[in-house]
Amino acid sequence: MKTRILLLLLGLSASIGIYIMLTATDTHAARPQPGTVVTLDVYSGKPNPSWTLPKAAGDELARRVDALSVTAPDAPEFDGLGYRSVSAVTTADDGKQTAVTASRGVVTLEKAGQRRRLVDSGRAFELWLVNTGAGELKPELLKQVVASIKPAPR
Repeated sequence: MKTRILLLLLGLSASIGIYIMLTATDTHAARPQPGTVVTLDVYSGKPNPSWTLPKAAGDELARRVDALSVTAPDAPEFDGLGYRSVSAVTTADDGKQTAVTASRGVVTLEKAGQRRRLVDSGRAFELWLVNTGAGELKPELLKQVVASIKPAPR
């Protein structure tokens, strides 16, 4: 009888140990990797295409954002079908993220809980960011998106 109880307790302990190992979360795995991921908001109902920028392009992204004018009016969001915006999320080594979204002549910068709107005169920044996906996007899709980006009215 004692052997049976001991085996039961041993089995229960092993089961609990396995359960804990399977359900434990690894905090390092949950943290996003440093770098910049760009996403093209173009599809409804299926995943939007994304790509990772090389370090040099990520640095260029930061330079281009810094060069934009600080004030921009709120632009109504385009909610139709097709291309809507392009965004980039940069994750620093410490896990902090900066998000940039470009659409219709306005760039929205979100960093450290602050949101700023910037002017993208002629939509040059938006066009540059879309074109960083030239090697990742289907050529027909890239051509359609580039054609839909027209200079913002002045």
